[in-house]
Amino acid sequence: MTGALVALALLAGCGGGAGLGAALQGGLASLTGTGGAAASTAAAPAGTAADPATLRRVELATIGIVGTAQQLTASGGRETFAGPEGFTYTLHDGMLVSTRGLSHDLMAADIRQSRAALRAGGGEALRVHETLDGLDRIVRSEFACTITARGAETIEIGNRRKEARRFDENCRGEGVIFDNRYWIDGSGRIVSSRQFVNLSVAYLRSSDL
Repeated sequence: MTGALVALALLAGCGGGAGLGAALQGGLASLTGTGGAAASTAAAPAGTAADPATLRRVELATIGIVGTAQQLTASGGRETFAGPEGFTYTLHDGMLVSTRGLSHDLMAADIRQSRAALRAGGGEALRVHETLDGLDRIVRSEFACTITARGAETIEIGNRRKEARRFDENCRGEGVIFDNRYWIDGSGRIVSSRQFVNLSVAYLRSSDL
């Protein structure tokens, strides 16, 4: 675990028992398609071009995956995307809450406090992740996080440059340290991010096209 901690610290520089409570269980059901709320399908019909608004650039550098992700569903601020190599990931208001099809998937994440701190321009937050271990058991991990505003930056979004405000989220848990990064446009939307998945995959980068 010490080795994993060192590895994660270097990655940051480079730029759980089941159950998060009833609210999170409901969110997980919507992520996996088992909830009662209907989700709107955004996939383009066969033979037609996909709407650029439903596409994102995605990268998992540690395992060599990079390409375009297509939005599958959108409902209540949650968007699920299908990425290269058959994996999917779900964002809630731009923040990563689950993956499927990766090693040691992030099954669910309670990011409510992180989201509130981000909207407030910074602050302290507790986030909870539920991740699969090597025996397909759910492991629950808690992280104490600090969200800090880093000021305005010009970033590349697709083929254009865009002004955005950068926020860093530094999180510490038992044997794990990670740094999430978010770039937010003038409307308050996360247009680009680098977010932690797990020790095996490290970070998922996702941005508008």
